[in-house]
Amino acid sequence: MHALGLLARRCRRLIAFALYGAVLVAASGCASSPKPQTDTPLVLQPLPTPMPTPVVELRPLQDEAPPQSTPLPEAGAAPTPAPQRGPAFVALLLPTQSKSWRTAAETIRAGVLSAERTLSASGMPQVRTVDTSDNEQDILAAFQRAQAEGAVAVIGPLTKTAVSYIADNAQFDFPVIALNSFSEETLRRPHLYSFSLSVETEAQQAARFVAEQGVNRPVVVLADGVLAKRMAQGFSEGWRLDRNTLPATLVVQGTDYTGLRAQLDSSGADAIFLAADTRNARRIRPFLGNMLPVFATSQIDPGGLGATALVDLAGIRFLDIPWLADPDNPTYDFYKRTRGKSNDLERLFALGVDAWRLAMALRDTPPGNVRIDDGLTGRLSIGPDGVVQRTLVPRTLSAGRADLPPEAPLVEPLPQ
Repeated sequence: MHALGLLARRCRRLIAFALYGAVLVAASGCASSPKPQTDTPLVLQPLPTPMPTPVVELRPLQDEAPPQSTPLPEAGAAPTPAPQRGPAFVALLLPTQSKSWRTAAETIRAGVLSAERTLSASGMPQVRTVDTSDNEQDILAAFQRAQAEGAVAVIGPLTKTAVSYIADNAQFDFPVIALNSFSEETLRRPHLYSFSLSVETEAQQAARFVAEQGVNRPVVVLADGVLAKRMAQGFSEGWRLDRNTLPATLVVQGTDYTGLRAQLDSSGADAIFLAADTRNARRIRPFLGNMLPVFATSQIDPGGLGATALVDLAGIRFLDIPWLADPDNPTYDFYKRTRGKSNDLERLFALGVDAWRLAMALRDTPPGNVRIDDGLTGRLSIGPDGVVQRTLVPRTLSAGRADLPPEAPLVEPLPQ
């Protein structure tokens, strides 16, 4: 039994050593690397650089900053409405809110509305009065509102400064009939027209009238006052344009006119242009004598002159508008105007009537083709500079009234 046990232990040791050797051989085989093949080399390519993972910052919606551009409307929201444009109309832009301009503005408005009632036809745009102050910014804002609401023409503004302000700051493609003259600084714009009762322009036309009477050497008798200076400047400029020379000028100062006639005799003049208002003209006229014809502007007849004043001013010749030169014209009855004593206001009424007619004509007629032969302020046309030219009618003051000479010819305005 002892021998069998001893044999069994030796057998177990032999088996254990055999197993241990097998494990060592296996381990040695795994640790050794196989030789690479010599006919196919192995090339290692670099791994591509991975793209960085973007960092996303999550914030609550209420913390989002508002966009800088105009946001799109939400679904179902109504779009912002455009300015409402009603039926086409003519905007009458007048400073009726200005105390100093109210009377003139209201008289012009009466003329415009009278023309509309009398002459308007089917399809013509209606007149809408736009009341303003005499402030340029206020007038521009009113102009732009009327434009946004559908104005197809504008009559106005009235003041010279407002005309220049509109020319500088407004954009428009419809007729604008400015009721004053352009200044030297006024920007000339397409569709902008000047329609005025300028005394300078009237005096220029008077110069041509004087020349047509055969006068060669007129003398300007210049009284005191700013208006008189404007008359003298206009006449001198008109004479220069017509005859390429300037007339002589006698300046009257103070109230002593006794030496005036001697100065006229020594001047060699063959006519007198009296640059004066009615008050000064009445004082000066008796000292001019009756040897030379005397001419003036329509300011010589403000209306309502008494018998004594008419005697003082008798024989003075001037140019005026048909509305005053021919008050008994039967066609004027259609306007149903009760005439006042002020000729200045009657001229403004006539200006309003003709402004409406110009606005209607310019809707579909090129300015160079506009002709209104029976205008209340004269025969009307438009020059290339946008200035409305008025052809006036000669008149002569007499002791009874200012008479229209029989078959008096129209006097063409001087070219500008």
